[in-house]
Amino acid sequence: MFNKYRETYIVREVAPFKIDGLAIPYPEFVSRLYNLCIELGFRKGYIMPSRAFCSDETQGLPIILLTKHFGTFPFNHGRVGGVVAVNRHGPHSHHGEDLMILQASHVGYDPDSGVYGTYNRPQTMGQCLSDSCGKLIHVISPYLEQYRFARDRIFLHKDDDDTCLITVKNSFIDFGSHPVMQGLVLRLNNIVEEDNMGVIRPVRSGSNTQTYKVSSAFKQRLAGHGYTWYSGAGKSMGDLLSADLFFFREDFHETDDSLLLERNLIEFMPDIVSAKYPPLRVAKTNIQLEFARVVESIRRCDEYKGKNLLYIAGLNIDISKTEDLPVMNYFIPWAAHIQLKDGTPEEYIHPIEQDDLYAKLMAQSPENPDQTDLKEDIRRILKAPQLDIRS
Repeated sequence: MFNKYRETYIVREVAPFKIDGLAIPYPEFVSRLYNLCIELGFRKGYIMPSRAFCSDETQGLPIILLTKHFGTFPFNHGRVGGVVAVNRHGPHSHHGEDLMILQASHVGYDPDSGVYGTYNRPQTMGQCLSDSCGKLIHVISPYLEQYRFARDRIFLHKDDDDTCLITVKNSFIDFGSHPVMQGLVLRLNNIVEEDNMGVIRPVRSGSNTQTYKVSSAFKQRLAGHGYTWYSGAGKSMGDLLSADLFFFREDFHETDDSLLLERNLIEFMPDIVSAKYPPLRVAKTNIQLEFARVVESIRRCDEYKGKNLLYIAGLNIDISKTEDLPVMNYFIPWAAHIQLKDGTPEEYIHPIEQDDLYAKLMAQSPENPDQTDLKEDIRRILKAPQLDIRS
């Protein structure tokens, strides 16, 4: 019998994305970002910033600060979820001599509880907490629902002979002749014992379940977690259903611009839905995938050749207004790509990784002598004579 569980599968993982100690308040971050541009040789008055953010109102303060520090309203490179519209490289490059792209997915954060994922919407009636970023949560929600359903319906238990078992619904098992067409699929080869022919066989079957003997390796793994086995029906697997034990086989749910998000994320969905804070994990994952895609698009296109360019990616943390705190955003840098019109210095041949990027930003002054006085600019606009514009 052919054992499909012996098929090799290749795992790609996202890099560690650190949060602790790397959050920079946006008023400080944008001034440091501007000063980094100047250090790279960008020229005052010729820099065209661009942002690739969600359309969420929580991203308003970062956009205002970009306008204030760079002296012009930023070009819009963004699509839902913080995805970059790479087909806008051309228009962006035509609007300035020195170009800066800031890309960020975003997530809400409650500093009192330390929980990620929600934001208080003050423009709604009452205390309205909603998802932030709503688009990313929308994309992962069907997978999150399937994961939560599965973890409560896969049971670990032992029989009267102290044999450790797992009972699984048929709908989670990829049988060779009847594969799972839609939904969560268990990687049984990482959990159960094979027979001497290398075949995974149940020790018994129910009307809609299969029961298997757990492998020695998996028992040792659970022992490392201090797991206690129970007789009878046992206990549902719960949080022990980790990302390496399942995958999703799906037709994509999305049909609009967010289809790109789903395509980006499907490979990493087990890691996302099983995380402590799925909204945080999906934002961090999307940033990393987008950075790689956008750098490739920049290297392949001609629009930025002969110009200075800084592309920087990271995570926007949105903090709701409370009695003690105003609305605030923090930026956590992830990576940057730099190319200079006079040639690329050796240190910028490869992307600037998280620790080095944070160090470069923090080496800049938090003061920007070139920042615009937005209040004065608005006063001048209001006092300007009205033109008689006619057809």
